[in-house]
Amino acid sequence: MENPESLTLDLSELVFAWQDDAQDNAYYLDIESGIVKLVNQNLLDLRDLTDEIEQDRHKFLYMPKPEKAQLVLDLKEFWSTVQDDKLRNILSMAFESPHLLSSFKKILQGKPEELQRFEEYRLNKTRLRIEEWLNSHALKFKFK
Repeated sequence: MENPESLTLDLSELVFAWQDDAQDNAYYLDIESGIVKLVNQNLLDLRDLTDEIEQDRHKFLYMPKPEKAQLVLDLKEFWSTVQDDKLRNILSMAFESPHLLSSFKKILQGKPEELQRFEEYRLNKTRLRIEEWLNSHALKFKFK
């Protein structure tokens, strides 16, 4: 369904939903209101929400889950830009962790400027993916 008007979307809300890799959480974008809806088994209004999504399928787009392989590629790409050899060596150990992203961030906490650069890098990557996803559904949009 094409929406001739530009949809106003909350970028921070979309980024949060896009980056949430929790298996119990599913997100849907309401392409008429721009609201992101969370579906989780523990929600009190789960039945009402799933009924609404089922009844108006044309109105809701499922937001895809982040792929672990993509996260690994992104982290390796960022890792390759780290100038400090010692920090890069320590960061390489994060790739051995089962909790890769949290390990990566924990290590970067010791270097606030690098952590800030990483957060900006990740936000930019996520924004590009969100824009590609929205464009692939022929949505006209702007971020607030």
